[in-house]
Amino acid sequence: MYKPYISNDTLLFPPNLGDFIPQDAPARLISDIVDLMDLKEIHASYSKASDGQPPYHPAMLLKAVLFGYMNNIFSTRGLESAMTRDAHLIWLSSYQFPDHTTISRFKTRCMPYIKIIFSRLVMILAGRGEIELSEDLYIDGTTIRSRAARRRIKWRSNAEKFAASADEDIQEGVKALLEQIESGDNADDSSTGHITYTKEEARGIADRIEQKAKEEGLRKVRGKITAIRKACDRKEAHDKTLEQCAGRCGVAPTDPDCGIMHAKEDGYEGMATPNYNVQIATQNQYITNYGAYDSAEDKSIAMDFVDTCVEENGVRPSSVVEDAGYGCEEVYVGLEERRIEAVVKYPNYDAESTRRPVKPGQYDKFAFRLSADESTLVCPAGYLMRVICTQEAYTRSGFRSDSTVMTCDHCNGCPFRDKCILTKSKRGEIHRKLGNIREEQKAKARLDLPENQEKLKRRSLEPEPVFGQLKHNHGYTRFRHFGKARVTMDLGFVFMALNILKLHKNIEKSA
Repeated sequence: MYKPYISNDTLLFPPNLGDFIPQDAPARLISDIVDLMDLKEIHASYSKASDGQPPYHPAMLLKAVLFGYMNNIFSTRGLESAMTRDAHLIWLSSYQFPDHTTISRFKTRCMPYIKIIFSRLVMILAGRGEIELSEDLYIDGTTIRSRAARRRIKWRSNAEKFAASADEDIQEGVKALLEQIESGDNADDSSTGHITYTKEEARGIADRIEQKAKEEGLRKVRGKITAIRKACDRKEAHDKTLEQCAGRCGVAPTDPDCGIMHAKEDGYEGMATPNYNVQIATQNQYITNYGAYDSAEDKSIAMDFVDTCVEENGVRPSSVVEDAGYGCEEVYVGLEERRIEAVVKYPNYDAESTRRPVKPGQYDKFAFRLSADESTLVCPAGYLMRVICTQEAYTRSGFRSDSTVMTCDHCNGCPFRDKCILTKSKRGEIHRKLGNIREEQKAKARLDLPENQEKLKRRSLEPEPVFGQLKHNHGYTRFRHFGKARVTMDLGFVFMALNILKLHKNIEKSA
């Protein structure tokens, strides 16, 4: 015989839904963590009017959103559907069922305060002893696809070319139109000594001549006026594209905040696509801070992100550990100025540490070294090189890193003449950034210390697994919002969910 099975059975005492939620369920940890958070900014954003329906409690909505991100439910419609059938969500919402519009508006309401809410979660983790913000900070970055379409990219080089072509059409069109009109506008506009006409001036001339053509019955001017206006419209559109590029190689019109860069996970080999460079700082595989940038160069945004971590966490770390993609003079000098130890590889550190020593009498192209006064280089043959000039150069963030042009006056009779890179160059010159070489020498002395070698080994166990959890396990490989503000909001929710999930796993291990 079977056990009794009666569907839609009426129970005398309704069961408590919490009885179906295990005591070690992640939903209970989410509820406990959110209850510890101070959400005063979110509470203050609601209207205090007494009329109308009262809103849902922000803590309940935040718990539901974090549970959704923890379980790969990123869309508000998917979360709305899950809240009607998932016992954990029903328990978190206390039998309340907000629709997708309400959830979306709540996420938008959290957008200005998402970094504050995230920092409070980090403080809770620090209070539990999971992390120590004053110790080592491991920083790394990855690219995540923007929502913008990859085939809608507008390139700066094309915009410059088309803007110049449109401007040329404007100048030719205005001059041809003025030549056709031998009185009125011609006398007024040619007497001022115009060489070029702006879009506004060209439109003004076209409007005046169009009015004059209607009054005096001038013929064969309508086509020229239309061509001038179309050229002005094209010039305006391309100028807008150049303004959106802001020095970048291109721009995605639907998401101007993202950058055009290459990404390993794109699947479009050889093509640059709209992406964000997402930077994270981790400790014990907890994300302590994050940021989304439009530059593919980690070294150009490294100090800005370090400043963000110090400002938002309120604590200066003892050291920063980064890979070779960050190693440059700007990062080394910036961290030294902020009194933070730079455990940062430079591009050739691994090659220098593992390559075989060069035998005496053999040419070594890596043997160019700084002189005693650090004003020039010493060539592999041991001769002091002569400085020709110093070229002033700046990084994208505005840091000055000059390049020194040098040559050697002892190449004749040198045993390495046939192999030396100086003789292979057309002018017999080399360009080197002496400041970068100086900082790399200091960095090598730091990196070779045993305690820093342990930090470098641990670096692969810190941010890399977090990115693997984000992209592979949770399938978070593309943003679902346009604009940096909404992208930052979405990252805040998903990183909070990952931190709580990591805390839950650590609690299970220690149990």
